Amino acid sequence: MVPFSQLMLYYSEIGVHRGRKHGFGAVFGYRTLRGVMFTSLARRVRDAFEGKKVPSHKGWPAQRDQMKWFVEQGRDALIAMGEAKVWPAFNDRFYISDGHHRALALFILGDSELRVKVKRGP
Repeated sequence: MVPFSQLMLYYSEIGVHRGRKHGFGAVFGYRTLRGVMFTSLARRVRDAFEGKKVPSHKGWPAQRDQMKWFVEQGRDALIAMGEAKVWPAFNDRFYISDGHHRALALFILGDSELRVKVKRGP
C-alpha cells in the first residue's frame, strides 16, 4: 500500500484512450502532468466530479462519464480489478504508470492509499 500523497504522475497526459480526445491534463489546464503530484490532480478531479469547480473544457464530460463508471463500481470492485503499477521515483515517492482512473475513483471514494505493484521502471 502506498499513500496517495507519495504518488507522482509520470506520463505527460493520462486518460486519452477509449475514444476520449482530451486527457486530464488538458481538461484541468496542466501544460504537462509529468512530475505532478497525484493528489494535486486528484483533488481537482474530485471537486469537479462533486460539482465544485467544474472545468469548462469540452473534454470534461467524457472524463466525468468515465469517472462516474469507476466510482459506481465501488471500492471492492475497484480493488478486485488489480493493483496499480508504480515504480520508485525519489524521496519515498513513486511514479504511477497504470491504474490512473481506478486510483482517482478510490480517492473520490475517500481512500487515502492505494494497493500497488512496485515495478523496476516504466
